[in-house]
Amino acid sequence: MSDLAVVPWSRYGKKRLYVKTSDGTEVGHIDLVTGAIVATADGFADQLAAIANAHTGATATPPPAANSPTSAWAPPSADGQLPGPEPEPNEHLLDYGGDLSANVAGAAARAKRDQVNAQAPVRNLVARVLGVKTDERAWRVGAKGEEKVGKELTKLPDGWHVLHAVQVSDAGTDIDHVVIGPAGVFTLNTKRHPEGKVTVYERALYVNGIKVDYVQKSRGEARRAARLLTDACRFPVPVRSAIVFVDLADISEKGRPDDVLITTRRRLVSVLQGLHASLSADDVRAIHHEARNSRTWLPGPPTSATSS
Repeated sequence: MSDLAVVPWSRYGKKRLYVKTSDGTEVGHIDLVTGAIVATADGFADQLAAIANAHTGATATPPPAANSPTSAWAPPSADGQLPGPEPEPNEHLLDYGGDLSANVAGAAARAKRDQVNAQAPVRNLVARVLGVKTDERAWRVGAKGEEKVGKELTKLPDGWHVLHAVQVSDAGTDIDHVVIGPAGVFTLNTKRHPEGKVTVYERALYVNGIKVDYVQKSRGEARRAARLLTDACRFPVPVRSAIVFVDLADISEKGRPDDVLITTRRRLVSVLQGLHASLSADDVRAIHHEARNSRTWLPGPPTSATSS
């Protein structure tokens, strides 16, 4: 048992002890509220029971094996009734927030487009026919870009997780995509410029010859995400921002910023997979568990950006 590390965790009224080996592999956890012992690896049942005894002062029965179909052990309640089975991870999430994994790429931008269009549908239709740029067009073009990037991200292999339209403010501000995988955590800012020409410098970015502030805004998204995820996970979560261009005619690199990935939709998956691995599988799962909870990003009633 001396080779096992015990990591306390407490959040939203839940108190647990996560037990890991010296190499960081999780072998199980003890729920200090219910007394449940959950084994996630074989061969550690007795150690988990001993840790539970040491921290609760009660005599615990070793849990079933990790691959057992039976539910996790938990002590009888005061009336002698055994509690129900341990909830699945998704149920824990929904106890305190909405599950953002239900969000659809581009749905938030599409909803904003519909809202803007409803204010002046005839004028927007005429503008669309004439090719005039309007707020309605900006949201429509943006939504299409997010949808295309979302489809591209489905090509990532197992071990990667993607969240779309992650709302981070009461005003409706959202992060287009959050990607979590072996190479780290990334906030993706999708920019669609049909037939556009982009030039990348170390400290500047130009679209069709006009300097844009995409890099600065993307950095801000990553900083916000790192702060919120670190607070939720209770361990440091570095986040890197990425700008993903869609439907360009050309992209030219004269340099590149060190801290922001700049790529195109078609190159995105290969770029992410080509990065050096920095997170263990356990870290990826832990971060994704917190990231998919809407209240990690925005306290209050959960919202979901799903298509109708």
